Amino acid sequence: MKKTLLKKKHKLKGKFLLPAVILLILTGCGKNEELEIYKANMDQFFENIRIIDSSINAIDPNSETSTAELLSLLDSMDTSFAQMAALEVPEGFPGVDELADDASAYMSEAVSYYHQVYEGEFDAAVADAAYQNYEQANIRFQYIVSIIHGNIPEEIFTYEEDEAGNQDGENADEGEAEMEDSEGADDTEAAP
Repeated sequence: MKKTLLKKKHKLKGKFLLPAVILLILTGCGKNEELEIYKANMDQFFENIRIIDSSINAIDPNSETSTAELLSLLDSMDTSFAQMAALEVPEGFPGVDELADDASAYMSEAVSYYHQVYEGEFDAAVADAAYQNYEQANIRFQYIVSIIHGNIPEEIFTYEEDEAGNQDGENADEGEAEMEDSEGADDTEAAP
């Protein structure tokens, strides 16, 4: 008699265990998998940028091929930024999607200007525009790094208070934070 009772207990546990496992798979794993894929892609992006930055810093400025090497590396950086901006950002990283798009746009503009500067006649205004765009891309890159590490920099969002003292961000229609172009970002950036 004990054997049949024991078998019934195991069957009941199995009936509840299978739906619980399926529910866990359907609810939890999808988000964790999405997050893990995003983190792996971002780790690869960070590694690519680190390698490109090291390669740029290793260019011999006296070499006849230094300009071609620099432009090639900047093209690679532009491609990496575009790939990073194309990633699907999971929930929990507020503003990263917009920052990534902006960083990619600034980097593309910078690289375009650098090509104009180094492939044509030198123009100080174009060189300055290239550098300014490059700086803006790197500022946004630093913000992304901060947000991914759980620190949302206060200087990237501003909220205006209405007369009642409520922040505009409390209503969904008014909740868009505006990006500031900050000059005080971290100095840990790649430099061409």
